[in-house]
Amino acid sequence: MRIDRIIADTPAPAEALFPKWRGREPLEPHRAEVEQRLAARFPQLSDHATDAAFDRFEAAHPAAPVHRYNQVPAKAAAQVAMLPTQVRAAWVCALMLRHMARFDAAFAATGLPDEFALHYVDQFHRILDSIDSEPEFAALESDTFLKDLWLTRLVMIPAFAQMWWPRSGLSARTTLKAGPRAIAYVFLECGGRDRFLEGHTHDPVARAYWNAPGWAEALRLAALALPALPQVRGAFGSAWFYDPAVLEITPRISFTQDLQAGQGALRIRVGSDADAIANATRTSATRRERYRDGSYLPTDYAFIWSRKRLIARYGA
Repeated sequence: MRIDRIIADTPAPAEALFPKWRGREPLEPHRAEVEQRLAARFPQLSDHATDAAFDRFEAAHPAAPVHRYNQVPAKAAAQVAMLPTQVRAAWVCALMLRHMARFDAAFAATGLPDEFALHYVDQFHRILDSIDSEPEFAALESDTFLKDLWLTRLVMIPAFAQMWWPRSGLSARTTLKAGPRAIAYVFLECGGRDRFLEGHTHDPVARAYWNAPGWAEALRLAALALPALPQVRGAFGSAWFYDPAVLEITPRISFTQDLQAGQGALRIRVGSDADAIANATRTSATRRERYRDGSYLPTDYAFIWSRKRLIARYGA
């Protein structure tokens, strides 16, 4: 199999950087074992987990050129809702297992460099552990689960500190509000405001990969992926931790900015809202206290990379 060759022969910096990385572990034995245990745990599953049913779901849930990964079409959601309650989560787990079983041919069709196969395998082992231990995690209402579903569909791209969603676009309102420099960068440097890689933090891997090496790898892998994605104009991410004010409050996460500010990316202010405040204050007593005393207002900023500049900086 091609994936077996990739696992055996492809160099990957992750081996030296992340001791718990599992990209070289054989995938199929693990997948087959989990599939058998899932079937035994849910005897009714075989009545519903058919190729025809999976194909209907896939047809109802296509990957449109630009859309949000967490928007599930009503027809696809209705198909799952019609299943018996006790097998819904298991059915979606079985769908992901089918995607993994077809990984070899599906990955070849992506055109991505071989190294990405290793990173998908790393993620698949984690997802298989979740299916085995708690299949109920597979809920279409869960943002975390939907990232995993798109990983198994080989649309979301794994990159350690970030998952890259290649079907995103920049907000026209945010771009225009940011002023002439942002407008020139987006429309002249990038060539337009869609399509872009959009970076997302994925909670299940944050403990292992949300660090300086994980962020450096995220940017390198974004640049590495771009030749296989000729329609993508660049990459961007929007978050409270891109706010310059955070450097004084939480300097230990300065790498999220240092790897981008002054490196070729453009930073723009997005604004403050309830989500920015909740995200910034959820895990830090210091940020919560600074927000409460009025000395800090959590505010989202975005870093935008043109395709050319990202490849020039991290493509080597």
